[in-house]
Amino acid sequence: MAMLMQSRKLVFVRFMRWGFRGRGRALITGAKKNVFNMLIMFNESYRLMKNKFPEYYRPNDKELEDLWESCIFIFDTSVILNLYQYSFKSRDEFLSILKKISDRIWIPNQVGKEYHSRRPHIIREQREKYLRIQDKIDEIKNKSILEIEKEKSVEYHPFINKNELKKKIEDAFSDLDLYLKNCANKYPDLTRKDIIGEEIDKLFDGKVGDEYHREKLKELYDIGKKRYEQKIPPGYSDQQKGNEKQYGDFISWAQILEFAKLKNKPVIFVNDDEKNDWWLIHDYQKPTQEIILPHPELIKEFVSETKNSFFMYNSENFMKSYQKFLKEKVSNDAIKEVRNLRNQNRQQTIFGAYMPTIDQKNLKMFKEFENLQKQFARPEFLEAFKEYEDFRKQFARPEFFEAFKKYEDLQKHFVRPEFLEVKRKEIASQNDQVEADENI
Repeated sequence: MAMLMQSRKLVFVRFMRWGFRGRGRALITGAKKNVFNMLIMFNESYRLMKNKFPEYYRPNDKELEDLWESCIFIFDTSVILNLYQYSFKSRDEFLSILKKISDRIWIPNQVGKEYHSRRPHIIREQREKYLRIQDKIDEIKNKSILEIEKEKSVEYHPFINKNELKKKIEDAFSDLDLYLKNCANKYPDLTRKDIIGEEIDKLFDGKVGDEYHREKLKELYDIGKKRYEQKIPPGYSDQQKGNEKQYGDFISWAQILEFAKLKNKPVIFVNDDEKNDWWLIHDYQKPTQEIILPHPELIKEFVSETKNSFFMYNSENFMKSYQKFLKEKVSNDAIKEVRNLRNQNRQQTIFGAYMPTIDQKNLKMFKEFENLQKQFARPEFLEAFKEYEDFRKQFARPEFFEAFKKYEDLQKHFVRPEFLEVKRKEIASQNDQVEADENI
């Protein structure tokens, strides 16, 4: 009997297991179908959204591959001028890329004009970097020797000879001077023979747009003014330049549109000018700034005007995509150097956004501030500052904030027009009284 019961129990358990597996399999199959249907619906919704707002979507690899096969490559002034700031190896590698696609490259007349006008400044700036570094090294050397001169503790030290110490410092800095001079001598005198400019001239010979006549420019300036008022890109970020210079980017854009319509070709525009009227940028002009996409309004306008595709890269991503879509090798060192220069230029742009005017007076004040900052970075000051921070944290309690909020509300209450009018009359009355006393 016990064996029979055991046998029935075993059959029941097996039957339940089989039933559960079968039902579970059916449930899973049904869930898979539901997920599959949801994915189809999502994909359809995504496709419809992309069709409605294509300018906000990054092209997929297939679309980019087709674009790279048939497009014209157009370059901004910033990209060409950066060739003067790369090492010889990275510069030659970038130029070799341009040579391999030379039958499909072009620049607007405005870009050519800006390149020629800014080129001497870039060349001079590169040579001045050596002088600035040399001045900095001399300043550090003189300061080090002066500090040793003032140091009394080594005046009669049995093992430290002050004069020998100063000589070793001078010898060390003379090695640095020699190294820097050798570096400066390696950099060619481009003011006499511009070997970089000669390469650029050969590459873009016959590949530069025609200059607009004066009447056409005046017409575009009027259009640009209206566009800037409505914050239509590109160029509105340059309004602070004033006069005709503020329209440089817009003139370039007008020439790109005109050329693309003439050739009936899609365009890849390579641009290292990281401004929010060229790009959709997260945290613009902040240390965390990050480019997301070319400005959607530019893509929309280009497609509307030319019926062709448009995309933008900075130099770094252009080199990476060149490697990916045209199957050509690009060294990681060159890509890294291009990225580092872009980051350096970005930091200077961000710094300039917060300090737009730096004259000699401001530089002197800034230097004084730095010296003051160093003076207060002594252990005793840092200790006192720590005590101050602890003290400040004590007052960061909820009840303190509540009291501060009441104070602010009270302050706002007294900054009403009627109160200000009474205050103004009181001040005027006091001034009248002072004048009367002076007359007496």
